[in-house]
Amino acid sequence: MLDSYIIDELKRRERERAQRERQRPTLEIPVVQRDEEEEEDRRSEREQIPGKAVVQIDL
Repeated sequence: MLDSYIIDELKRRERERAQRERQRPTLEIPVVQRDEEEEEDRRSEREQIPGKAVVQIDL
């Protein structure tokens, strides 16, 4: 059985953690809904790439 001091300390730490998380800035990222046709077009484009595609960049 835990000592009451330990229980109180755990509760205090949990409250502090929750408070820090509420104060933390957040950003909601909008979800873009794609059309099924557009997704199918993208799939067909990927399927048209033959074998292993290599991109060579000369500097």
